[in-house]
Amino acid sequence: MFMSVRDVATRLNVSPSCVYQLIESGQLRHHRIGVGRGTIRISEEGLNEYLQQCEAGVEERPSRRSPRKPLRHLKV
Repeated sequence: MFMSVRDVATRLNVSPSCVYQLIESGQLRHHRIGVGRGTIRISEEGLNEYLQQCEAGVEERPSRRSPRKPLRHLKV
């Protein structure tokens, strides 16, 4: 069964924008269905995988973000 972004946000008790951020960062698997940009749908399995990654005690997964650059306006 596939769920919409709003359905997933309701189940996780977060905002839809938070779900979009999870999708964009690659932490939440999704499908785009339709023509053009399509409609985003999340499978039950994709949501369960994400929830397993979030469990306490699970080894930290590698970050997909690049390391932050040092701030120029602060002198340390």
